[in-house]
Amino acid sequence: MSRRAHSSTPPGLVIGLVIAFLSLAGVGAYFFQKDSEPYRTVEKLKPADYFENANSLRGNAYQVEGTILNSLAWNPEKGRLFSIRVTSESKNWPLPILIPATLQKINIQKNQSYRAKVHVNDSGVLVADEIQKS
Repeated sequence: MSRRAHSSTPPGLVIGLVIAFLSLAGVGAYFFQKDSEPYRTVEKLKPADYFENANSLRGNAYQVEGTILNSLAWNPEKGRLFSIRVTSESKNWPLPILIPATLQKINIQKNQSYRAKVHVNDSGVLVADEIQKS
């Protein structure tokens, strides 16, 4: 009896498996990267623009990432005012950031790094809408 020839794996199947693997890897990378920067759709605040004229930024939303320097003030109704050091254009900028009373459950400590989504209020102060440790 003669032997049968073994058929090799069809190239279309190999190509399909490679494409499926790359697609899964791309989707996984997207979701892992998504968690690393939660405010990626929000514009980063340029401290130079803020110091030049904070009133021109009123009502806009930005993201800020920096290190807490000091607690400046506390009001049980309004929240806590901190100074945060933001590095931009190779310079360190101290910025005021108000953590409203609604976000008081977050334990903010000096010399810790935080990332926040903020808006500029009518007084020109940055008010945190969301904040998390970075």
